[in-house]
Amino acid sequence: MTTVQLASIGTNFTIYAGSVLFSLGFSGNIVTIYIFRKARNTPITFILIMLSIANCLSLIVGLLNRILVAIVGIDPTLVSPIWCKLRVYIGQTSVLICQSCACLASVNCFLTTSRDIHRRRLVSLTRSRLSVLLIVILWLVHGLFNPILTELVIIPGKSSTCSLTNLIATTYTGFFLRPILIGVFPISILSIFGMLTYRNLHLMHHRRRFDQQIVCKMLLFQMIAYVVGTAPYASFYAYQTISSTLRVKSTIERAQESLSLDFINIIFYTPQASPFYVYYLSSGIFRKQVKDLFTFCAHNRVTPIAGNDNTEPKI
Repeated sequence: MTTVQLASIGTNFTIYAGSVLFSLGFSGNIVTIYIFRKARNTPITFILIMLSIANCLSLIVGLLNRILVAIVGIDPTLVSPIWCKLRVYIGQTSVLICQSCACLASVNCFLTTSRDIHRRRLVSLTRSRLSVLLIVILWLVHGLFNPILTELVIIPGKSSTCSLTNLIATTYTGFFLRPILIGVFPISILSIFGMLTYRNLHLMHHRRRFDQQIVCKMLLFQMIAYVVGTAPYASFYAYQTISSTLRVKSTIERAQESLSLDFINIIFYTPQASPFYVYYLSSGIFRKQVKDLFTFCAHNRVTPIAGNDNTEPKI
């Protein structure tokens, strides 16, 4: 195939697959936030609400932006110096917040399902709120090098570029941030605590903390989605960074990599778009809550779906 054909395949895939993923993912996260809202005063569900909010931001800034660029054919980061500086900053920060909240939820599930009472006492709403606040502050500060060191270079008669101008920042992004910080770290944490939580659930032969067990079982499936969605992204950027330092690639090779990246970018946003559907498929109680919500929308009546603010969510 020619480079034009490869580019056309990537563009069409981004438009159609990306549009479906964004529509389903954004609406699903909104419904998840609504369903969990009355249980926001419990540690794990508070984290899940924050995770869904971060998912919405990530889908808008990351996925929707790619779809609009593919449709219009004009990348605003190559036109606006401000958006050039902010787009990667907001996009990477929202992704890191999403992954950190998912990791935090997995740790909370491990502690909640533990037979050790001292571990279970480590889980509290105050700690969850403080942890989420620290996560947000950490990644907001961490990503400041992007708007500071990113510049829009406009060359008359040639294509413009929006990229980091500092060699250290470029090396850090290519060798550590994308493959390790966004890839290996969350995959490792989710895998380890997912297996530990599964072991805890398997060893629990009674109905202690039943509601939290249900939530943790739902999260186990969501952890799998994060691992599956993130692994190709981390692997690709690790390969691209290493291979680009070894030799100069041909035009067709760069086009093939660009096509692969178009597919990988859509897969990468699957974890941010999938929580509602994972919860729906893995929990009969969650399905009932969704049906109650749509019954309310259709008939202006609904049964209580999460109890009062001081109860565990019956998910």
